[in-house]
Amino acid sequence: MKKITILILTFFLTLSLLTSVSSGNNNFTTNAPASTNQLINRVVEAPDKPLDLTDDSIYFVIINSVKINLQEATVQNFLNIGFVFNEDRDDEDYFDENSEVAANSAADYGYNFGARLYKEGTKAYIEVYAVNLTNRSLPLKDCEISTVYFDERIGSAFDISIVCNLSYGCTEDEIKSVFGEIANDIFSETAYKNNQIRYFAEGHGEFWFLTKDSGTGVFRQIGVHTAKTPALW
Repeated sequence: MKKITILILTFFLTLSLLTSVSSGNNNFTTNAPASTNQLINRVVEAPDKPLDLTDDSIYFVIINSVKINLQEATVQNFLNIGFVFNEDRDDEDYFDENSEVAANSAADYGYNFGARLYKEGTKAYIEVYAVNLTNRSLPLKDCEISTVYFDERIGSAFDISIVCNLSYGCTEDEIKSVFGEIANDIFSETAYKNNQIRYFAEGHGEFWFLTKDSGTGVFRQIGVHTAKTPALW
């Protein structure tokens, strides 16, 4: 498990340091410029004491008032609230909700990052990473969610937040009011480095806040990761 955690850490560190990844429709820019859409004016609901990261019920996202518990969710949960695949069907790497995912494996989208799920009728999307933890193949729509990743590029297309009403545009003080102080060691229980804040509990999940804006002090990107990984990883 420790090896898996380090691999996940390395992935997100690499993701935050890239300025762009370009190969057509299957990639996205990481350090994206500030959105021209106005951020939702949020009030972070700070708890009386820092959240317990071993409480699996805190790993969720709320999208347009619909709460999706990532410890239980499948890709279908996102399709049910209006997200769609929007890939080029002529692309040899095309996939959709019915693409087959092999037993005990992560979904292979044909490239390094997660699948983009677009909010129907908009250009806004989130990234999802799906895994099949069963001993039989499954359509992608039935695979469980390992990670949801989103940033300000969704603009005002839809309302998205995580625990305690945190979302892109939150500040370091707001993050610490929910999760507590940040340790200096990148491999400790909480970590801070390269304009990132990371909180994780081995065997449960992680919260990532990335790309801190030097001018405003707000974080532009958020990732919520569960500990779901195929046994062969």
